[in-house]
Amino acid sequence: MKKSFDSPWVRDNIGDYRNELDLLLKSAQMRAYKGGQPVYIQGERSRTFYFLLRGKVKISIFREDGSEKILAIQEGNTFFGESAAFDDQPYFATATVLEPSEIYVVSRDALSRVIRETPSIAFMLMNALIRKMRLLAFQVEDLSFLDAQKRVVHILLKLVHELGVEKEDGLHIQKRITHDDLARLTGLSRVTVTNVLNYLEKVNILKKRRCSLTITDHERLVNLLGGGLSGEEENL
Repeated sequence: MKKSFDSPWVRDNIGDYRNELDLLLKSAQMRAYKGGQPVYIQGERSRTFYFLLRGKVKISIFREDGSEKILAIQEGNTFFGESAAFDDQPYFATATVLEPSEIYVVSRDALSRVIRETPSIAFMLMNALIRKMRLLAFQVEDLSFLDAQKRVVHILLKLVHELGVEKEDGLHIQKRITHDDLARLTGLSRVTVTNVLNYLEKVNILKKRRCSLTITDHERLVNLLGGGLSGEEENL
């Protein structure tokens, strides 16, 4: 089965809808958030959704024991909490600001008014929602069918596809990525993620630096995901 490289690191999903975005944000309220501040909490009800202009926000689900699964990390020019625009159900996740951010708050009533005037705004939101649906569906696929090593490999391939920059020693993921981040993105323990990363470094597929990763052999990383393992790689 062909694997998706849709990244959970979501950036600028406005596409060709800049004019529609400008019209929508005229009816929105700008708020400044500090790092660590929640925007909304899983289980809350609201009739508002959000547009992240600048900064960074993570979207997570939590269990009662406090364990966390990160669904997405979002940067500027992205919508989140969009489901509140269309139903009266509680938020299914928690949105937490990771760094100082500027966020527009849009009410459902304001959305209804501007959609009547400019129907294409609805297509802009549908575009963002469909991207999220695909992202969640592929995460369910990974959790259901991939073992621990392949989950880590797949998230690395997604991140390098979205964020990778070619350097002399390989493809550098140009974001601060911790082992805890990878654990929460893959639904694995930090220890398991560290073991897989140590192995990949041992066999010269990646290099680890403090909170950064460089893929030194992209082809072999892809082969690990596809199941084409041989020799030592087969014995992890």
